[in-house]
Order: sequence, then structure tokens, then C-alpha cells
Amino acid sequence: MLITKISHGLDFHIMKQLLLKNNKHLLASMPEVGSYKTQFSSLNSWWEKITLIGKINSYNIANTILNDMVTTKNKFNELQDKLIDSLLVEHLQKTVIENTAISQVTIDILIRNLFERTADVGFLATDKDTRQFLLSPDSQNQLLPQLEQRLTEYVKKYSVYDEIVILGTDGKVLAHLDQDNPITHSNDPLVQVTLDSTEEYVETFRKSDLQPLLRHSLIYSQKIRLSDDPHSSVIGILCLCFRFDNEVTSIFNKLLHDTSHNTILILDSNENIIASSDEQYHPVGSKSRGSKDIEVFSIKQKYYLSIRTVTTGYEGFNGLDWTAQIITPLDKAFNHQEKHSNYSVDDTSANFEKSTVFSSELKHIKKDSVEINDDLSLLVLNGKITSARKDAAEFMPVLQSIQTIGEDIANIFLSSVDSLETTVVSSLLNNAQFKASLAVDIMDRNLYERANDSRWWALTSDFRAILAQGSMSESDISTLSAILASINELYTVYTNIYIYDTNGKIVAVSNKDERGIVGSIVDESTAATAALNITDSQKYTVSDFASNELYSQQYTYIYNAAITHLETSKVLGGIGLVFDSQPQFKAILTDTLPVDNSGEIVSGCFAVFTDREKRIISVANNTELAVGDTLALDEHFFIAKNGSSFSEIITYNASSYAVGYAVTNGYREYKTTNDYINDVIAFIFTPF
Repeated sequence: MLITKISHGLDFHIMKQLLLKNNKHLLASMPEVGSYKTQFSSLNSWWEKITLIGKINSYNIANTILNDMVTTKNKFNELQDKLIDSLLVEHLQKTVIENTAISQVTIDILIRNLFERTADVGFLATDKDTRQFLLSPDSQNQLLPQLEQRLTEYVKKYSVYDEIVILGTDGKVLAHLDQDNPITHSNDPLVQVTLDSTEEYVETFRKSDLQPLLRHSLIYSQKIRLSDDPHSSVIGILCLCFRFDNEVTSIFNKLLHDTSHNTILILDSNENIIASSDEQYHPVGSKSRGSKDIEVFSIKQKYYLSIRTVTTGYEGFNGLDWTAQIITPLDKAFNHQEKHSNYSVDDTSANFEKSTVFSSELKHIKKDSVEINDDLSLLVLNGKITSARKDAAEFMPVLQSIQTIGEDIANIFLSSVDSLETTVVSSLLNNAQFKASLAVDIMDRNLYERANDSRWWALTSDFRAILAQGSMSESDISTLSAILASINELYTVYTNIYIYDTNGKIVAVSNKDERGIVGSIVDESTAATAALNITDSQKYTVSDFASNELYSQQYTYIYNAAITHLETSKVLGGIGLVFDSQPQFKAILTDTLPVDNSGEIVSGCFAVFTDREKRIISVANNTELAVGDTLALDEHFFIAKNGSSFSEIITYNASSYAVGYAVTNGYREYKTTNDYINDVIAFIFTPF
């Protein structure tokens, strides 16, 4: 078997070994390729028989004609090998590319989510109400309902948690949220590990007595200290219990379709399955199969394609060294039935030679097959002329049969190359569509956290108590500023966090470089006015995506929530979060662009976020477009339904692109409960 060049950023040596080692099984799993191979074999056999007949019965014909025909046949054979090889490669690449993307997204989206938890546990461990509760052992029974209510408010906003436990240093459960949880004391080793740890937090995944009714728990624990001084005494332990099974199920559902034959797994560092999209065949707790990045393995004579990926990490965070694995039955792995309505084989063929997405091998196969068949036609014509001159009528049927076989072979080449072209283009379109869906999903997940942050921080007791005084001393302002600064230090996605009173006057900021805005009135465009009319702790407001002086006249979103009285629903002011949209959105888009073997973005690719009015929210890898510009595309791109995704080949700025686009659909409660309407569309452009 010949191995042609492997493209699309896949490791050549891994793919080569995969093809060589599993050629028989891969070929059996691709009926279309097997059919071409069988047809070629049959025609080659007939050619040999007819040539033999010609040699036996046509003594008057020069041997050079027959020898030339044998040479032509050998050229066809070599080209057939290349063609079959290319068919195998392209079908395999298509599946591997798509499955690798799904596996990579599975682990990376999960790790991105868990990164946010590391900030949550750090902030909540410094909560003043929790400290006051721990420092009041004699009145804890009276303070417990108030603390539980506060924890309930937290989970109402950060719905990724199903339990919060506050422990004494001896493991005694002093407060927790889940009333169905019977735990009163923990003997879990994580208690001592947390107390002994020099790290800011401890991440634990396994069965835990903190949640005895669950088969496993993902817990973020941190010491609660007497004060913000990192050397102050430890007075308790905070444990945030993440809804792991709930979260991975939502990821699986997002990435797998009803007709999918794939199984997605999450594996721990010991290759144990800790999450599975199909527990019937791949139960949690069992060992995974498939020990390599890409591998074909068998179970009871049934073969599977396995792909495993490690996380690329997020902001230096890699979690607990988990990996994702996607497993596909080999007999289902290459059932490509995607249909893209705006291109056909004829359209593709018209752009075949100038397109950059088709390999030089594929272009040579198409060109060589035509040239070889032309040579055969000339040989047959020359043979007919020679036969007529030598009165060798018996050789005419031989020539005619060989010509017919040559035409049949050429037709198979034409059909199979068309199939190859369709496979390559389909892979390109599917990948662009998937990447676009990924981009809007990550954006929704990111901004979900921003909505949570604004509402939770608005409930900070010191904010509420100080604003309730009516007038503030320099000491009060310093207290507010210090709390805001400590928050901003943990949550670096904001350039500034500020508090304003009921008149919209800014009274404190987190960013010391922004102190000059203290005393100024927030502009109505920041959505502060609307926030001051809210009494529900679950509500928030967001500015339009617009340039704002609070963000150096650049475009961004500002998230707001009302700060209310500790005992009533009276609004005392609000909190504003200036999201650092430019690098955050650009990073999301950049991370979703296709890369080559060296990890560099594929030349000519770029990505864009827009709203439905075609206004650009962010752009990556295209210096000709800018935030605030209009993306000049047809109207149909901007009226697609929420949650939908598509791909097609278009002409943009006189160049051809495979473009994938997807519309935001929200995440958990964010944008799914009429809390906030802000449709965003992601576009991924790949040169065609």
C-alpha cells in the first residue's frame, strides 16, 4: 500500500502506522472504497486475459503495440493504488479530524468551566458572613438560617454547584446547603489535605463522605482564615461541590446527535472512566480501551476507532490530568452522509485546480488518469490502423475490448475522484460549522459567569451595610475599594469593577488606575439606570455592545446588578463590571481556528463574532476588519434560528471560502429564561 502525504494538521507518522497496521479493517469499513478496488481488480483481470488472447491469435501485429498496452495497463495499476490509498486517507482523515475536534472540545470546555471554580472557592472562602458564623460558636444555631439562605442565593446564581459545605477544622459539618445530604461529620482525607496544603485550593475527585449519596464528587476546598492575611489562623474549611455528572452530560448532549455512533468518555490519570455518554457499554469505574492518541482496537472481533486528547489548558490551569476519549465502531466510522445544499461535484470540479484544499496528490491523480486514458486511445487507434494494413481483422475485437476496459477504468477514476472531492469539501465544511458552534458556546459559557458575578457580588454584606449609611467616610470608601480590588485580583476578566449610589455616582473602584472616575455619574448607556430599578437578586442588566469611556472608548459589555438593603428590598446602589471584551473574545475566536502541524493558524483562515445587525463584535486573524465594522455578507446569515449552525461555500472579497456559522443559544439559565436577549453569530472562514 502506498502512503500519500497526510494533511489537515494530523501527525503523519501516527496516521501512516494506523493505515499500515489496520489497512484490511479500514478497507472493510469503507464499502465505497472496497467497491472501487473490486471493480479495478475485475477490469484488470479482463485486460490481462484479453491481452493474452491478442498475443496468441494476432501474429501479424507488432509486439510493440501489445507491449505498449501492457505498459499503459501498468500505469493504470500504479494510479489505482494511489487512488485507493487517497480514498482511504481522505475518509480516515475526515473521521479523525471530526472526532479529534469533538474529543478536544470535550476536555477543553470542561477545564475552562473548572477554571472558573478555582476563583469561586477563593472568593467565597473570604466571605465575611461565613467568617462571622465560624467566629460565633455560641450563636451558630441562630445564624445558621441566615447563612444557609446566603448559600442558597449563591447556588441560585452559580447553578454549577449542588452542595456547599462549611466544616470546622476537626471535620465537623457546621453548615451545608443540600438538605437531603445526611452528613454531620467528615472523615474524608481531603480535610487534612486542605489544612496541610500550601496551595490556595485543593481539587478532589472521587467518592466522598461529604456527598455520601453520590457515586463520586468533584470538590474544591480551601481554608477559611480569620482574615485576608494569608498567615492568619485557620477557622474552617469551605467545600464547593461541582455538579460534575450534570455538566458532562450537557457537554455530551451538545456534541453528540441522536444518530451519532460515537461514545465520549472522560478518563482520570489512571485511565479509569469517570464519565461516559454510554454507560451500558462503557460504564463509569471501568478501565478504558485504546491506550494511544489514535488507535484501532477490537473487542470480541468488533473493531473500534479510538481517539484520546489531553487538555490544552486554560490560563495555565490543567485540572486533574484528565483526558477525553471518543470511540466509534469502525463499521460506522465512515458513514459520511452530510449534505451541504450550496455545492455540488460540478461546482467543486470547476474550482478543483485553483483550490487550496485539495492535495497535490489528488490533483495529479485526476490529471494522470485523463492523460493515461488519452494515451490508451491513441494506442488503440494506432493498433486499428496497423491491423487494417496487415489485414489482421481478428485483432480488432481485442483492441475494442481493451478500449472499453480503459473507458470503464477512466469512468471509475472519474467517479472516485468526484467522491474524494466531495469528502474533502464535506470535511472542510463540517469542521468550519463545528468550530463556529464551539465559538458561540464558549462565549455563552464565559458570559454566563459574568451574569453570575454581578448578582453575587451585589449581595456582599459590606457593600450593603456601607451604602445603607447614606454617607460614607474615607474609611468606608477604602473598605469598598479594597474588597473590589481583591475580587478583581481573582477575576481578571474585568478591567474595572465599580460601585455607584442611587444617583449613579461612582463611589469606589477596583482598579487604582481608574480612581479618576470616582465621583462621576455613570452614563445611561452602561445599563446602570435600569439596574437601579431592580429589586430581585436574580436580575441583572447588561449594556449594549458599544464603545464606552469606562473601557477606553473601546467596545464592550458592562454587567450590572442592584445592591439592596440587608433587611429589605430597598435599592441602595449598584455594581458595574467592565468586561475586558477585546482580548477575551479574540482569544475565544483564535482558539477555534484550524491549525497546521506546527500549531500555527492555517493561512488565510479568520473568525468573526457579529450581532444580527451585521456589526462586528470581535475578529481574529484578519487585519482588514475591525470591531464595530459591518460584515458584508448576505442577509440569510443573520436570520438563522438560535442554536442553529450551517456551513456553505461563498465568495467573499473576491475569494472563495468554506464558511461555518452558528447562532448563540445560551448556557444553563443564561439567555434561556428570557433573562437577557443578545443574539451573537460566530463565523469561521477557511480558504477554499
